[in-house]
Amino acid sequence: MSHDVDVRGTMAQAWSVDARHSTFSEVHGQQVNGDHTIINNYNTDDAEERSKLAAWFTPLNFRQKHSDVYGSRREGTGDWVLDDEKFKEWIRGDTNSKTLWCPGIPGAGKTILASHIINSLTEKHKNTDEVAVTYIYCDYKEQPTVYDIVASLLKQLVENSSPTFKNVASEYKSHQKKGYRPTLQEVHKTLTSEIKRFSQVFVVVDALDEITELGTNRYELLKRLQALGCHLLVTSRDIKSIGDALREVPCMRIRANEKDIRQYIEGCFLPGTTLEGLIAEDPPLKEEVVECVTKYADGMFLLCHLHVGSLETMVTCKEVRHALQNLSQEVNSAYDQIMIRINKLDKKRRELALTAIMCITYAFEPLSDRGLQEAVTLSRGGTGISSDELVGVATILGACSGLVVVDKERSVARLIRLLQQL
Repeated sequence: MSHDVDVRGTMAQAWSVDARHSTFSEVHGQQVNGDHTIINNYNTDDAEERSKLAAWFTPLNFRQKHSDVYGSRREGTGDWVLDDEKFKEWIRGDTNSKTLWCPGIPGAGKTILASHIINSLTEKHKNTDEVAVTYIYCDYKEQPTVYDIVASLLKQLVENSSPTFKNVASEYKSHQKKGYRPTLQEVHKTLTSEIKRFSQVFVVVDALDEITELGTNRYELLKRLQALGCHLLVTSRDIKSIGDALREVPCMRIRANEKDIRQYIEGCFLPGTTLEGLIAEDPPLKEEVVECVTKYADGMFLLCHLHVGSLETMVTCKEVRHALQNLSQEVNSAYDQIMIRINKLDKKRRELALTAIMCITYAFEPLSDRGLQEAVTLSRGGTGISSDELVGVATILGACSGLVVVDKERSVARLIRLLQQL
């Protein structure tokens, strides 16, 4: 295998490979908050009809995305946002605008923070049917229409509010019978009308910048959402065009604070890892790593993860200390340093790392940790998937030097967010 494989470029172009029917594409494990009800008035008698109506509006569904994202949050991190005065004003509706813009640098944990806000609002209002919490997770790999995104909000209200379900089912009965969906204008009008039936409706939109500007989709969506008259919170990179569009609304900047960064780094020292073993032998090394990585992370969780992942490849305390003196303060540089390390591995481990990265990248659906083992084995020319042929998960993760992680809650292998669009 070549030393100059452009993994980042290949990953960015991986759109169409379908591994749904492969043995290794199954996902096992219990969902985190997968069955959480935002408004606690679900009538099981309506379940089938409600589900059909919701799916008829749009196939778009952000529940699993929210479950995955919130499940990866480190306990205790991000609590600062709930105490921020601008956030509190947004909750109360004390400002002239009901919209709150939350820009942040890449890797600052905007998506995790958005999931924390969603979960906090959900928990706070779970015992009332007067308040609704809805959300949108944008992803540059998927570009749904403005119709589908707006319809997904109505879909969430239908799924979680019996009155909304009954109203909407009655309104669109003729559409369903004739076999066609309503227009964007009709859905937006219905959504606006249903929102007025609640005392408060919160809409959290994560990563607006990942909606393409082509065809004005991003700003058409933003205009539609602001016209709903609900409490709207938008996270995005600090992009001038978005800032211009939201120049009149309050702004709460997102940046990981030092307490969260330190807590995140300490959570990376997992039992059984090489780095944890070195720290056990030389306890002062732990604080040195935490202090140095915190300093060079510059408010980015992504850089923390990349740096700790790179330190995992060191085999002595001296190597760790030397690496700490050469940490990068840029995501792309840190990524490149890890790829250099991977390409310097022995042939078997290098091929193992690149194979794992490719398997995860091209899988149409998430791979379980067992699925990743099977995929790597088959991709490397294995003739079967018996236990004695499988490469250990720890071995795969070690070779990937932090670029691949396994979600503990769902046992799903995934690539860290590399932000190829930067």
